[in-house]
Amino acid sequence: MLFLGTIFLFSCSDNDLKYVATTPADGEFVLTPSDTVVALSETSAGSHTAITFKWDSLTYKISTPVTYTIQLDTLKGDFSSPVEEEIATNTYSISYSDSILNKKLLNLLKLTGGVQSKVKVRLKANLAFNNLISYSNTRTITVTPYAVSKVISYLYMPGVLSANDYTTKICSRENDGTYEGYIEAAQWANFNFTDKADGTGTFYGSSPSSLYTLDSGSDKWNIWFDEGGYFLVKANMNTLTWSKTAITSVCVTGDFNSWSLTANPMTYDATNKVWTANCDISTIGYGIQIIVNGDWSFKYGSEETGVLTLGGANIIPTSAGTKTVTMNLSNPAKYTYTIQ
Repeated sequence: MLFLGTIFLFSCSDNDLKYVATTPADGEFVLTPSDTVVALSETSAGSHTAITFKWDSLTYKISTPVTYTIQLDTLKGDFSSPVEEEIATNTYSISYSDSILNKKLLNLLKLTGGVQSKVKVRLKANLAFNNLISYSNTRTITVTPYAVSKVISYLYMPGVLSANDYTTKICSRENDGTYEGYIEAAQWANFNFTDKADGTGTFYGSSPSSLYTLDSGSDKWNIWFDEGGYFLVKANMNTLTWSKTAITSVCVTGDFNSWSLTANPMTYDATNKVWTANCDISTIGYGIQIIVNGDWSFKYGSEETGVLTLGGANIIPTSAGTKTVTMNLSNPAKYTYTIQ
């Protein structure tokens, strides 16, 4: 009897605490754009607001937070592989500058600059801790992105060394909105990304809700390194995100050391900003590679003499013997090496 009574009490308790979420009704979730015809301009592209999307708070009949994700697709697309951007919880609008929207249209949706096209936009809502996904109405927007010439572009990082120093930078070699570079930084170094080296560009900090989400709004925070060291830093201005990978080891490997990942480590010279290793390359064989973090998918070879390429072909020394292998990653536009 005591056992049955205990079951009864717990059953009542479970039922008393049970809340049931309900999917919003059709037509309840409405996405409203500020305009339906948008011609983007390179003039003031970083500061001019091209379009704003708004929507009302969506209720699932319980007080659990709702997450929103905006989705873009081509006119012929079916949203099976949309361009997506997650929006902070309890936020009911999102705005895009000309430059950010232009990058999404050209680099992610693969539209053509200078050509008027149509894109479809909708909002996805999802109940936190559940999977009750709802979609808004789909809006069709007529857009004309501006053409961008394929030239190298940079993001500067004032604050890594000092607030007014713009020498630290990462590079987009294809000018496609994706940037990378190797950076030495002290722990807690606070910085911003900006697209101009004279202090007049758009400054991107971190979103108050996420260190690795970029935000150019007035409420942005500084970005910081939570550890000191040498890092591969990447930024994606199409998705407004950035990342860092700590470089914990670099080594030279090849037939001469049986492709060891530990026998010939490279050391970093902070003054000259190069990595070096002395190697007894008695056997050239199939050549050498430079491996980062002991990861074979993080290897540097070469497709052009003197130039390092991620995943490139084996580097073939011109002669056998004791050699100093030097790797220079300080210029994000071109990584180089020498064997002397």
